[in-house]
Amino acid sequence: VADSADAATIPDAAHSTCSNRTIQVHLQSQFLSPESSRDRAAAVRDSLSSASATERKMLLTSNNKGVAAPEPPAGSESTDEFILVQIAALNALLKNTPCQECSRPGLTIERGTRLGLAVKMILTCSTCGALESQWSSPRKEEGRAFEANLRSIQAIKGVGKGSTALTDFWSVMNVSHRGLHHKTFQGHLKESFRPASEAAAASVFGDAVEAVRKVYKEMDGTFTKNVTVVYDGTWMTRGHTSHIGVGTVIEFYTGLVLDSVVLSNLCLACTLGQKEEHVCQKNTEVKSGRMEVEAALVLFRRSLAKNDLRYTNIVCDGDSRTFQALSEDETYGFIAFTKEDCVNHVQKRMGSALRSLVSKAKKGEPLGGRGGLTQDLIKRLTSYYGMALRNNSDVDGMHKAVMATLHHVTSTDEQPHHDLCPPGPLSWCRHRVAEAEGKPQPAHKYKLTSRVGAALLPVYQCLSEPQLLQRCIGGKTQNAAESLHSVIWSILPKDEHASLIAAETAVSEAICRFNSGNSRAYREFCSSLGIQPGGLALRRASEKDAARQKKAAHAHHARGQRAKKCRVQKDTKDYNPGGF
Repeated sequence: VADSADAATIPDAAHSTCSNRTIQVHLQSQFLSPESSRDRAAAVRDSLSSASATERKMLLTSNNKGVAAPEPPAGSESTDEFILVQIAALNALLKNTPCQECSRPGLTIERGTRLGLAVKMILTCSTCGALESQWSSPRKEEGRAFEANLRSIQAIKGVGKGSTALTDFWSVMNVSHRGLHHKTFQGHLKESFRPASEAAAASVFGDAVEAVRKVYKEMDGTFTKNVTVVYDGTWMTRGHTSHIGVGTVIEFYTGLVLDSVVLSNLCLACTLGQKEEHVCQKNTEVKSGRMEVEAALVLFRRSLAKNDLRYTNIVCDGDSRTFQALSEDETYGFIAFTKEDCVNHVQKRMGSALRSLVSKAKKGEPLGGRGGLTQDLIKRLTSYYGMALRNNSDVDGMHKAVMATLHHVTSTDEQPHHDLCPPGPLSWCRHRVAEAEGKPQPAHKYKLTSRVGAALLPVYQCLSEPQLLQRCIGGKTQNAAESLHSVIWSILPKDEHASLIAAETAVSEAICRFNSGNSRAYREFCSSLGIQPGGLALRRASEKDAARQKKAAHAHHARGQRAKKCRVQKDTKDYNPGGF
């Protein structure tokens, strides 16, 4: 890298006078060779991939710039914690306590007004009468809502349940036969939780965008706004009749969620003919099958205004409708989109195509069974196809590796076709190994008929087209999106009805957890809600984050060990490739 530190002055325009003002123009030039630029970007990507996705995201979005929030000290939560205590137990403690007025024992606690889970406790003397009263829960800062009610809603929503489950829980605990009235529950959800979740998500989104910008500037000193993202949609109801769909944009290298949108094409209140002043929860007219495309248009159109980023390179799942809609929309003007396919989804196409071959052939001459495409062989071929895509970094290498697997499995003792198999004693093809070592050729394992081989050829030709392979270079996947979806639907179960507001609240909380962990998500939500984070809740959130990081680190290490083992086997002369 050659940097020019001195300012370069343009002779004709270096000194220009306008309204008796002299403007000095300085140009600082920087020169970076293509090789150095690629090495710089590769070094940053390697650094990011050296840690597990969980650890990487938590460090990038940490408020302390890489330092995780400390766990609250033990005992600090004693002043703000809630305890479940039976009224009889309280009265047993107070029965021998002297009254401040008459100095006689006989104090008791009586239950007064109940507002949800908050109860007015009345201290009564058997001689003097009522002395003092106090609510069992403090109220929200600058509000009238009780903390106990808000925390109970926060807790029940956090585990994927709603008003009915909350009522059932507290009734079984013999605390309240109702817990919170469903109208009160919905009122808090609309007036408090929805804006709080939006504010918490906005804070986490802001940190994510800042982290992404920093990473891209490290990869490329000339970075402006173009980033690589994973876009995917998910639906609340299984099938094609969902009324709620979610679209999310995740930056590929960091794994951080940058934006999301929830679409709903149904308002239950409008359907039932409720009051006119209700807030309609229908924000789109499109059907469920079109929601993924519609969500993409919403997110990509606002990317510059919201995040000052352009999502120009998109990792898709193979569905071309979204990419086509964005291209036709010309969201970024003359700046075109580029599409990359998720290798996992492309790999699945091989399995689907082979199973379809077997299914269609059942009507005529079958292709399955002995000497044909068994389910075990289909799984093997699908796996080999995925390995061919991941283990090669150019189109020619991918194409050769894909076709090599076809020729290998269709070879017979009478008609061997191992020309495309890699030569040498370290080849995965045992026939090329025997050839290199001067040993007799082993018998072929796969005795597929010529008719099966002829049926396989069009499938392999279709799935090895240069345009498709070009989109698979780099081996990118949508694993981050699939992981985020699992978090969303753990908070908002697919088998239960939910409104648009409930879905938006759950998605915001899921994204906060996904990007920054449970502890940060809980702190942000409580801050936006106007209540103090509970010490016990923070301890539990820290425990969950620690367990998540430990599990992710273990899985990351295991993947690294498997990859290292494969490299060692390839470099060892004693390597036995006979499995294929």
